[in-house]
Parts: sequence; structure tokens; C-alpha cells
Amino acid sequence: MKAIDTNVVLRVITGDDLAQEATARDLLRSGVFISLTVLMETEWVLRSFYRWRRYEIADALIALGRIEGVSLERTSAASWVVERYRAGADFADMIHLLVVEELESFATFDAGVARTAGADAPLPIETLP
Repeated sequence: MKAIDTNVVLRVITGDDLAQEATARDLLRSGVFISLTVLMETEWVLRSFYRWRRYEIADALIALGRIEGVSLERTSAASWVVERYRAGADFADMIHLLVVEELESFATFDAGVARTAGADAPLPIETLP
């Protein structure tokens, strides 16, 4: 199984280069791994460069995970991130919470992180004064 880069994911999601999209789709069918960091960068590029709306990005990421041959890093955790994002959370903040979930807590000055992470956050969030 091959790990793929954000640019491969973007070709599949956006279809903005037909030749590269075909190559990317063939690769996905052969079985690929998509890391949480690639998902994070994909969200950022779709939002900042393509100017996609939050719901469009969330829908695209959910659809990506359903493509046969695609294996997402920590599938259920990735789904949690996308659903929290759809509900208004910052995508990167939710990824940050996942990768440190076995630690004591997540400290931040951003009071919104705890609110948007919800009651099922993977670890306690400490809002600093």
C-alpha cells in the first residue's frame, strides 16, 4: 500500500486536471493510505486556494474516505474531526487534539477549542487565562 500526498487527493476531489485525476483515481483503486496530516493540508488548500465552503469540504472528505481502496489514518478519529469541522470547529485544532490524545490535556489560549471540540473530545482541553 502506498501513502499519498495532498496533491493526489486534490486531483481526485477537485478534478481540476483531468489527466492527473485519472492517474490519481487509478492509484486509489490499487489501495492507498491517507494520513491525518494530508487531510489537514487538503482542508487548508480547499478552503484557502479553492475557496470551498465548510460543508463542501466536509462532504468531499467523507466521500474520499468511502472510495474503495482508500485507507484513512485512524478512520473513526478522522470522521470525528470532519464532523466537528462541519459543526464549526477548526480542522487543524481537531487534528492537534487527536495526535496528543494520550497526554494529560491540551492547553490553549483559544477558548473556542473546548466548545467546538464538544463533550467527546479525545482529551481534556485547558483554556489558559
